[in-house]
Amino acid sequence: MITPLHHSDYTLKNRAFNCRMRNRYYEEVYYAFRALLPADSTADSTGEELDQAWFQNLSKEVRRYERLITTCLEYAQAAIFYGKADYATLYSKDKRWGILQEEIFLVHFLQELLSTIRYIIARLDTDKMLHDWSTSMQDMKTKPVRDGFVSSIQEKLTAMAATTIDEFKDLLKHLLDRFQIGNTLFGTVQELQNFY
Repeated sequence: MITPLHHSDYTLKNRAFNCRMRNRYYEEVYYAFRALLPADSTADSTGEELDQAWFQNLSKEVRRYERLITTCLEYAQAAIFYGKADYATLYSKDKRWGILQEEIFLVHFLQELLSTIRYIIARLDTDKMLHDWSTSMQDMKTKPVRDGFVSSIQEKLTAMAATTIDEFKDLLKHLLDRFQIGNTLFGTVQELQNFY
C-alpha cells in the first residue's frame, strides 16, 4: 500500500530549496528570453543590419537559453515531487508545504517553452545547413560544366532565406505572449509560498 509522502525535515528542506532555485532560474529564463528579442532600430543601423546582427546573436544565445530552461524545469519538477504526485500533499490540505496547482501548471509551461526552443534550435541548425548548401551551389554555378536546375534551386533558397528572420521574430512574439501566462503563474506561486 502506498503511503503519503512523510514530511520529514529533509523532505521539507529539499522542497524549499528546489522552490527557491526554481524561482531564481525562472527569473533568469525570463531575462534571457528578453535578451533574445530583436532590439529596436537606432539611427546608426538600418533595419536589415539590425536583423542580421540580431539573427547572429539569436544563434549564439539560444543554446544558453535552452540550458537555463532545462535547469529551471528540473528544479520545478523536483519542487512538486514530479512523477510522485500521489505522494505529495496539495496546498488545500497544507498551506505551508502543500503543492499549488499553479506549480504543476508551471512545470507544463516550462516543458512547452523547452519544446519550442528546441524547435527553434533545430530550425537554426537546418537553416545554417541550407545556407552552406546554397553557398556551395553558388560555387557550382560558376563552373561552366555544371548546368541544370542549380539556378532554380538557388532562387528558391534565396527566397526562403529572406523570410527566415521574420519567421523567428514571429515565433518569439508567440513565446512573449506565453510568458504573460507564465509570469502570472509565477507571481501567484511566489505570493503564496513563503519558505524560510
